[in-house]
Amino acid sequence: MYDADRQEALRLISDAKAILGVTHVAPDGDAIGSLLGLGLLLRQLGKSKVTLACDDGVPEKYRFLPGAADVVRSTRGRFDLILALDCSDERRCGRVFRAASTGRAPVINIDHHVTNTEYGEVNIVLPDTVATTESLFRLMRAWGLELDPDLASCLLTGLVTDTLCFRTANVTPEVMRVAAELMKGGADLSDITARTVNRRPYDSIRFWGALLETVQLDDRVVSVHSSAASRRGSGYPANGDASVVSLLITAQEADIAVSFVETDEGKVEVSFRAKPGFDVSGIALDLGGGGHRVASGCTVEDPLDPTRNRVMEMVKRARREQLARQ
Repeated sequence: MYDADRQEALRLISDAKAILGVTHVAPDGDAIGSLLGLGLLLRQLGKSKVTLACDDGVPEKYRFLPGAADVVRSTRGRFDLILALDCSDERRCGRVFRAASTGRAPVINIDHHVTNTEYGEVNIVLPDTVATTESLFRLMRAWGLELDPDLASCLLTGLVTDTLCFRTANVTPEVMRVAAELMKGGADLSDITARTVNRRPYDSIRFWGALLETVQLDDRVVSVHSSAASRRGSGYPANGDASVVSLLITAQEADIAVSFVETDEGKVEVSFRAKPGFDVSGIALDLGGGGHRVASGCTVEDPLDPTRNRVMEMVKRARREQLARQ
């Protein structure tokens, strides 16, 4: 099936004149790396009319990547083809995707999340890869395209950020071989790690301070929350939790970590992390989101406090059920 899907994807790309590439709201390194990597691959395929878009734009820490300045937050006109990168479901693709998809352009869905809903006409979903950029690396090889330093940097960024510098349980010898190929292709591992993992904007550190004032531990579930006003007051401009949930899960007394951040539109961005042996992907999927067993997220269109109460009960119940089965 994978062989047929990748050939159909190549056919659709070859036939299309105006192409839109999108990635998910509150983008991380894999989202931006795969989006920019896609743009470079499409250029190799001779496509000149390509628009790359993301509702929330490119976070500052990823603006060093080639092509980042070309990513837009809204689009005009019609497209012959839409490629969605690193989006487990249509809601995560955001407004720019919904606006463009009304023209009934076919969708190629390229992802690695086990909870992907396969919403595209062509679905290249590879859960055995650690990042969507690794999935793109496989497509690059299958399509006979070339690796250059710009492309290698984009793809390695996804691997580094989605594996927390190759520290997650799904890292295999094959992943390390792909990373080595990208480094041979011109990607600078130490520079990418320094820029994406070892540095963060001051406003995100201030936002962490506001979030950590709300930290609670209940039944081995650690959580934080923020209203939109609190987030704005800290100076943090983006939606999402500035990756604080990855800090929370390091607590020795916690099995699962959850963050709740209210957006300017009154929705709530929920991020989950879990220790090995626990699975938060099903909770995210039940709430309209998705992700991995130990790292998932969703957007809930309810007020902050009711969302917190409902989701925390879901998480604690799921944890107890999973513990009973161990």
